[in-house]
Amino acid sequence: MGRLSILFIVTLTVLFIFPAHGQNSGWDKLDKQLAGASSDSTRILAYYKVASEIYRSNPAEAQEIVSRGLGLATDKRFEALQIDLLNLQGVIYLKLNNFDESVKTHFKVLKKREERNDKKGVMLSFLNIGNVFNKSYDPEQALKYYQRALDLAKELRDTRNRANISTNIGNIYAQNALNGEKKQDVAHAIDYLVKTVEFCKVNAPEVDLFNTYILLSYLYLKADKLEWSTYYTDLAIDITTKKKDPVGESYARINRANIYVKEKRFDLAAKEVILIKSIIAKSGFTNLTEDLQGDFDKIAKAIKAQDANLILSDQDSLDRKFHEDAATLRVRIREELREKYESEKKELENKNLLLKNVNAEREAHWIKLMWILTFFVLLLFLVMTLLLIRKNRLLREEKSKGDHQAAEIKQQHEELLQADRFRSSIFSVVSHDLRSPLSTFQALLAVSKIVNLPTDEIKSMLINIGNQVTTASKMLDSLLVWSSQQMANEKLEIQEISPYQIVRECEALFIDRINLKNLSIDVRFSPQLTIQSDLKRFEFIIRNIFNNAIKFSFSGKAITFNQRDTDTEILISITDQGVGMDERKITALKNMQRQQHSLEGTFDEKGAGIGLMLCHEFANRMGYSITIESSEGFGSTFIVHIPK
Repeated sequence: MGRLSILFIVTLTVLFIFPAHGQNSGWDKLDKQLAGASSDSTRILAYYKVASEIYRSNPAEAQEIVSRGLGLATDKRFEALQIDLLNLQGVIYLKLNNFDESVKTHFKVLKKREERNDKKGVMLSFLNIGNVFNKSYDPEQALKYYQRALDLAKELRDTRNRANISTNIGNIYAQNALNGEKKQDVAHAIDYLVKTVEFCKVNAPEVDLFNTYILLSYLYLKADKLEWSTYYTDLAIDITTKKKDPVGESYARINRANIYVKEKRFDLAAKEVILIKSIIAKSGFTNLTEDLQGDFDKIAKAIKAQDANLILSDQDSLDRKFHEDAATLRVRIREELREKYESEKKELENKNLLLKNVNAEREAHWIKLMWILTFFVLLLFLVMTLLLIRKNRLLREEKSKGDHQAAEIKQQHEELLQADRFRSSIFSVVSHDLRSPLSTFQALLAVSKIVNLPTDEIKSMLINIGNQVTTASKMLDSLLVWSSQQMANEKLEIQEISPYQIVRECEALFIDRINLKNLSIDVRFSPQLTIQSDLKRFEFIIRNIFNNAIKFSFSGKAITFNQRDTDTEILISITDQGVGMDERKITALKNMQRQQHSLEGTFDEKGAGIGLMLCHEFANRMGYSITIESSEGFGSTFIVHIPK
């Protein structure tokens, strides 16, 4: 089983670090590689590549090639290549069983990788050092460095290396359990290896597990769980047969022979040994027979004695004594190497700390100078900035005064133009609407002087003139209110008023016309509703909109007053069911444009056409607005927007 451990570690390390290559002559390959090299770096890489290809078949030759490449890398100061070649040299020393030189070399590589803060490289160095200790029968130290490597693999989230390192640690647990007598060690080793297998299958399926299966089969055999031992043995044999790996297959079949012995099927155990020897003979690995001879002897001894328990001793006393003596001889050198590594590491840390302190002091000195210089520059900049700010402030104040005066003049000019346009429109309306009844009356007087008109015709003409005079009178009333407000310098008299009361007063004013058309008035807001407004202006707005609603309503319909609140406004709406308006008329009213011809009501009522213009004027002065919703033939809704 000690030889099985060596096979396991060397196989994993080789597969992990280098891929498989052919086994041609190293120097011939090197000459071909160097012939095509165009720079020092490619030449050094040629040494590294060739040595990594042949070191398993010819480690002595590979060692010479690595030494030459290492000398060239050191001379040309290619540090990264130098580290790679040193690492390969340490692996070759391990292949040559030169454990002391191997561990020395890997400690050198570890130191250089730590100086470069190469965490992945440090992880690989810990793994290599663990391999050396494991192969040289120092499992305690091997486990120590494997654990360091595993911690770094977890930190770097390197699942493949984590899987490989975990199998190595499991191998040590397995060897300790197989070499000892404690059942709890066997159980612990099995548990760890099973978990490792599960992790590898999920996170690193490319990792070859046949060595782990062989170990599990041995452990279950020692735990007297032959069913599981057979299961993992069959797995290992199946994998190694497909891979055409005679070494792995031989070790797996040795355990199958052991299982047959344990089951007292001694004839099958003898046949399995014969099969193993034939596999070794066909493979040409004659040294494998020597490695497995101890196992062959134990199986033969068990078969001869018909004793199933003889196979459970992993090593005979002489073999164990040899390994213990070999481990004792190496303890002193390894301890010296570890102490030297720790000492050099501490010295390097002290040098780095001193260098950091010197750099920190130098940096602090320069920072202090920079702060002083920055302070004076900022002070000068601040003084200049304050002077510029003061000058700019004076210029902005002068400019602001000029802009303010210009804006006031412009606003006053626009207000004058607007007032002038409005007054011109008002005078045009007045002249037109007053001239019409006067002209009619004047014509009637002129005709009466010449011709005796019939009484009925005179009565009809007087009624017509009366209607025109009534319209003109209403227009004059509106103008009187508007002009009085203008003459009062447009001063608003804001007070608390009741929209409900005003609507009812207007209803009383228009009751004859309402009854004439048989209209119903529906006031849907509360009598307790109050708003802050100018009484005369608000009353004028409600009265004119109410008057228009009566004028354009169809007989027998309803006029509805409604109220709705939003977050910012109180909306009072007046809806009639009358003739309505098209979009052109609505647009004209929104733009405060007077219609060219006054619209007639549903009972041929006449109007001056300026009521809504004045309503918009008064609403704007109070900060209100009036919106219109109407459809021709379906009535209109006027909405007064009163800010809260």
